Amino acid sequence: MKKSLFLIIIAAAVVTGAIVYLNKQKTSKPYAPVTETAPAPSEPKTQEVISTPKPETVTAVVSTNPAPAPAPAAAAAPAAVENNSNDVTNSIHKIVDALLTARHGKHEMFQQLSKDQLEAVIADLQQRAIADPKNAEIPTTLGEAQLNLVRQLHESGGDQDQVGILAMQADQSFNAALKIDPKNWEAQFVKASTMFYWPPNDARDNEAAQMLANLIDQQDTMATQPEFAMTYAALIKQYQKMGKQDEAAATLKLALQKFPADPGLRQLATGQ
Repeated sequence: MKKSLFLIIIAAAVVTGAIVYLNKQKTSKPYAPVTETAPAPSEPKTQEVISTPKPETVTAVVSTNPAPAPAPAAAAAPAAVENNSNDVTNSIHKIVDALLTARHGKHEMFQQLSKDQLEAVIADLQQRAIADPKNAEIPTTLGEAQLNLVRQLHESGGDQDQVGILAMQADQSFNAALKIDPKNWEAQFVKASTMFYWPPNDARDNEAAQMLANLIDQQDTMATQPEFAMTYAALIKQYQKMGKQDEAAATLKLALQKFPADPGLRQLATGQ
């Protein structure tokens, strides 16, 4: 019972964090939705056989030409099912390829996927992680796919234990990405920013604040990107959660100097 309650608490926290984070990334054109699998053709109707009365006298006729062999039964239905399966597999591969190469707009791409498609994307990414264990983008995207499935299951009233397990698996995926590439911006940001929504815990809260502060230092060595403002916003809210109002105010002041037009930072400045 305690384990189940723990998973529910963790799931609710991470779901909220995932939704808040993912709703911020809306810059690229959404990826075209995958075409649904075409239904298999219906079975042909059986032709009615009409019997004829047996004639009284039958004359035997011997022919030197063999009778034509009966036509083989059509195998169209199994072929169609196999083709449809291949089409779905190819579509999932293309979606995963697009997710791995996307730098913006992942949220829209994930939102267009159904539960079944998300599960297929997760399975594809898990296979790729085994085949290419040194590519940090794969576990990073896997973690985001798992968070999106968490969101869908949560919104549809899915099994809370499954939601909690998926949420923890997503966090493990980000850990795997950071083990490969400790400087991976996306994995650092998603992991640290969603920790804000976990229940208060001094050790975890300090870890989240330190991760975000380190990420800001890393950003200063990189070409400026609009999404970097989100790191400041996450750190400000983390400081506020921890009761460190002076640190939050100083971080907000610095953030507005670098990103004066960012709507998220301006909302924090007005207390909204």
